Amino acid sequence: MFIGDRLVNDIPARARDVAMVFQNYALYPHKTVAQNIAFGLEMRKVDRKIIQERLLTVAQSLSLENLLDRKPQRLSGGQKQRVALGRALARQP
Repeated sequence: MFIGDRLVNDIPARARDVAMVFQNYALYPHKTVAQNIAFGLEMRKVDRKIIQERLLTVAQSLSLENLLDRKPQRLSGGQKQRVALGRALARQP
């Protein structure tokens, strides 16, 4: 399998630096929108300042800045999809 011009067959999936968005959103229900978007970066131990910058950039680009303190159960389906997309984009895969 190629990603661009790079053969990745022998590279473990976690090391391929790709992201995907599940159709069912796969959001953490106990976390806020901001926490869901930042989750992947926190797991990779990205500097807190960079996490905050990417969070705000992604939230603004997806019109989520007014929803950052909400939990997923208080979001519409489209908003949940944008949060899931934001979590993938924040990583800059």
